[in-house]
Amino acid sequence: MKNIQPADPFLRHEFLKWYHVASVGQALQAVESSYLKSNLKLAYRQKTLQIGRLGSESRYIDSDFIGDYVLVDKKGPRSFPTFVQATAGALPFATESIDTVLLPHVLEFVPDRHQVLREVERVLKPEGRLLILGLNPWSPRRLLQWPSDGSFWKARLVAGHHLLDWLSLIQFDAELDSSLINSRTKSRQNTESRWQAIKAELSLAYAIKAIKRNYTLIPIEPEWSRFAQLVRGPLMETPEPSRRQLK
Repeated sequence: MKNIQPADPFLRHEFLKWYHVASVGQALQAVESSYLKSNLKLAYRQKTLQIGRLGSESRYIDSDFIGDYVLVDKKGPRSFPTFVQATAGALPFATESIDTVLLPHVLEFVPDRHQVLREVERVLKPEGRLLILGLNPWSPRRLLQWPSDGSFWKARLVAGHHLLDWLSLIQFDAELDSSLINSRTKSRQNTESRWQAIKAELSLAYAIKAIKRNYTLIPIEPEWSRFAQLVRGPLMETPEPSRRQLK
């Protein structure tokens, strides 16, 4: 790397900044691809919808299931086998028609993230699965790189526990399934110790697993109207005390 650094001090600084951000992004991409390969669980005749491009789809999408895998994006890539050009907040799919939805770093870059979650809830079938990859706003890497211009860390990041609250409001059972501790380690699941929990809070990124629950509320109303035709007057009367009780 020393041989390719610019001689000018300013350009050298800019190059090192770019190289660091690029290497972190590439390493994180590798970790997330490995996570999706293990957790996406594609199956025949099950429609999987990915909103937004991650850039490493070939690493975690098995070619046997590519026909049932749909990629939605505003610009591209059109070379993807099943590509639909659309925005995340207005999905051109029928209600309850999708088995699995993947949101890889989408909510950080959309103007109305709540609308995106509502659209995801709409198109998912009951008991459908949702996977979300997000950047941790409290990562030390983000805090250290905040002054840099054009960094993806300047996006409107959302903490994992906030997403869990939002998902519960639209009838999802969700959990923080994995914390991507740093860009050089594999994803760690089910952090148990206090130290691991602290590392998860400071992790580079996180993953959330959720299942859409279709709770149907059955109204329970007292059916007193039919008894009104049989019984005249109040149905229940307050019993009068007996004479013995008065004495």
